Amino acid sequence: MKKTSQTYHVFNHANGSENIFQEGRNYHYFMSRYFEFVSTAVDLEAYCLMPNHFHFAISIPCIEELSIRDEKFTGMSDEEAAKKIAKQFSNLFSSYTQSFNKIYGRMGSMFRPNMRWKPVDDEAGFCKLVHYIHCNPVHHGFVKDLEDWPHCSFPYYKNMAKSERPNNAVLKAFGGYDAFMRYHRQPIQLKLPDLSEERIMMKLQFEKKKMIPKSMTP
Repeated sequence: MKKTSQTYHVFNHANGSENIFQEGRNYHYFMSRYFEFVSTAVDLEAYCLMPNHFHFAISIPCIEELSIRDEKFTGMSDEEAAKKIAKQFSNLFSSYTQSFNKIYGRMGSMFRPNMRWKPVDDEAGFCKLVHYIHCNPVHHGFVKDLEDWPHCSFPYYKNMAKSERPNNAVLKAFGGYDAFMRYHRQPIQLKLPDLSEERIMMKLQFEKKKMIPKSMTP
């Protein structure tokens, strides 16, 4: 059962063989929908969008903090707040799918119905998770270097201003900016569900040339 005062690895995959992102604008539009539908009371610690799946590391604060950040959570129980956040993700997927279907002339769902929520209970696990998320494009063979994939949060941390680094919670978990960068030079250590077959399909789809509409707007 999902709960507040918890960090989660949240991930989902295309519901079928299609890619959920077919051009650069799709990635940007999806993140704009995220910030519209998912409460800013939830901390987005790291993310990576891949052609047919995505990974988020999110932290849900305690119910008292949630209520301070967003009055919509006032008076809710811990369970009700967690369910509301899960519903916000569902609304995100629905909004994105409706716009995508309209632009690309398709019908039906795009995402698997049950998004995965994997709790992270300690700092070591959190660092491994952030590292895995940022290394996903390298892990799947799309790029050789982390900074070459624009649709993730690694560039945000890599290019963070020196004045902002000491107070950043994610960098603190790693022991500071320099430790964060050293950690990201390591081989990936976190093991997730086997996606080997999906990885092959994803690469084939990514390389396939398609006629793509010029814009991705609702």
